[in-house]
Amino acid sequence: MCGICGISWNDQNLIRLMGHACKHRGPEQEGFYVDNYVSFGCERLKIQDLSEIAKQPVHNEDKTIWVVLNGEIYNFKRLRVQLEKNHKFYTESDTETIVHAYEEFGEDCLDKLDGMFAFAIWDTVKRKIFIARDRLGVKPLFYSTVNDRFLFASELKSLLQYDEIKREINNEALSQFITYAYTIDGQTLIKSINELLPGHKLTYDFDKKSIKIKKYWELEINETNFSEDYYLKKLEKLLKKSIEQRMISDAPLGAFLSGGLDSSLMVAIMSKLSSEPVKTFTTGFGHNLDEFNEAKIVSEYCVTEHNQINLSYNELTKSLPKILWHMEFPYGRPSILSNFLAAKAVKRYVTVAFTGEGADECFAGYNRYLPYLEKNGNQLSEKIQQIKSGFFNDENIMKDIFSEQIVKHYDNSNSPINSFGKSIRANKNFSMLNNALLFDLKTEIPGAQTWRIDRTGSAHAVELREPFLDYELVEYSLTIPPCFKINTNNGIKKKYILQKLAMKFLPKEIVTRKKFPWGIPFYDFFRKEFLVIAENILEKSSLQKNSYLNSKTDYVKKICDNAKKIKLDDTKNNEINDNILRQILFLFNLDLWTKLFIENENFKNPTLELDKFV
Repeated sequence: MCGICGISWNDQNLIRLMGHACKHRGPEQEGFYVDNYVSFGCERLKIQDLSEIAKQPVHNEDKTIWVVLNGEIYNFKRLRVQLEKNHKFYTESDTETIVHAYEEFGEDCLDKLDGMFAFAIWDTVKRKIFIARDRLGVKPLFYSTVNDRFLFASELKSLLQYDEIKREINNEALSQFITYAYTIDGQTLIKSINELLPGHKLTYDFDKKSIKIKKYWELEINETNFSEDYYLKKLEKLLKKSIEQRMISDAPLGAFLSGGLDSSLMVAIMSKLSSEPVKTFTTGFGHNLDEFNEAKIVSEYCVTEHNQINLSYNELTKSLPKILWHMEFPYGRPSILSNFLAAKAVKRYVTVAFTGEGADECFAGYNRYLPYLEKNGNQLSEKIQQIKSGFFNDENIMKDIFSEQIVKHYDNSNSPINSFGKSIRANKNFSMLNNALLFDLKTEIPGAQTWRIDRTGSAHAVELREPFLDYELVEYSLTIPPCFKINTNNGIKKKYILQKLAMKFLPKEIVTRKKFPWGIPFYDFFRKEFLVIAENILEKSSLQKNSYLNSKTDYVKKICDNAKKIKLDDTKNNEINDNILRQILFLFNLDLWTKLFIENENFKNPTLELDKFV
């Protein structure tokens, strides 16, 4: 993992500022390339080839092609064998593979690459910058054009070092974010900055001063009709392959282990593939809702080198502005808080850590997917409405809380609702369940899930790898019929096919364990510590003339009062409706975000102490 950046002109000072703004992503080695036309930078976290010679930017034999990479190319060793027939390598890194693959295949080199990546190439002969993002959007990549000048970077903070980029909020994108917890059309919350979408490439032409964006990969439903045994065998083969190639690392490697189905199965397969005990990590807050016991069962069964790490609510409270600074977008999901502290904790042990993200979206692990099994009942329009997974997904509630400048963009033509409707009509011959999963894989995954994993890991220079988001595995998941994802014989079994596979590797008590959302002890934290802070900030915000809140209603006060009444069930038997807490967390972070990214005059040296905001 690295932080990469670049501009279409010569400016050594600016490129260093941009690099240093994301130095947390790769604090071990920095490198810059500057000529008369471009400036490229990379803050590197050493994963493959730990030597100094592998410093980025990496070049070809005659130094006419330069590349910076954030991420990993998992098939680089196999691809290198093919490329060595015509090219001479000077490093053992996966980054150099991209250089020679581009020489050999041009932009079609993307078809050869298997990994999580965002990279940029400077072709000095063709006078073009070529950037691309991996198929599922695991790694981020942002860009902007200002007065015919082109900029790109791994994070918004890097781009905002350029003073000509205005820190002006994009109200249309904000409206989408409030309703869905993501945007889908490449917009960001800052007007002049866009995100390169997953599975897309972009070329900046120096002579024409223009950009050309093209999709190079498309995820599609392709339901088949085979036996359960057929799907099980292929699923096992693909999951093993995904895990095995992600275990290639010259840096210390481990895995997060919650004791749930996804992480437990992942660790079990890792243990089978590894010649040494896998380092595993479980984090908690000393609450009886922690998952230490479940994780211990898996650890002992798989014979891992297990670490139980206690986290601190006090540290969490102090870290709130810092977490938002790294996330770069206002968030409302409590799991981000635990993710952030967990990544910080495991950094003492490893540089690379596995996580079980993505299994629920591939194999239907959430209750929200159940209505899509219905053959009768909800009308199509109602099913389409169910994709609203944000914090304020009702128009009337939106009007109660937010100002007109935000509400007017609700459900416009570019909304996810309309995109989902188009997707369903295009895939009308396939099941509603796979339609819903397809949409989440295209939107929820890059917009909310991989973004969360990338930012919480990169904040502490930890590379997080997600084997369930291997693109071949994801493609395969959309060939599996709904009956093998949610089985309704003798009750409802979500992620049925994954459960069946897990029976081969894990104890039954772990496989059949009820799904339990990680981070649930935060309900306790919210009531005891967070609400007082949030109320203070939101009360001040509502009185400001430029606030995005509707000052004419007391809805914010009402949801804070309701949050105080929530009773926490100290067992793991019942899921808790956390929407109120999500709403408060989002509103708190929206206010803090505007102060940090929009209003703060000293943006490049921000104040991240909580007491400065309260």
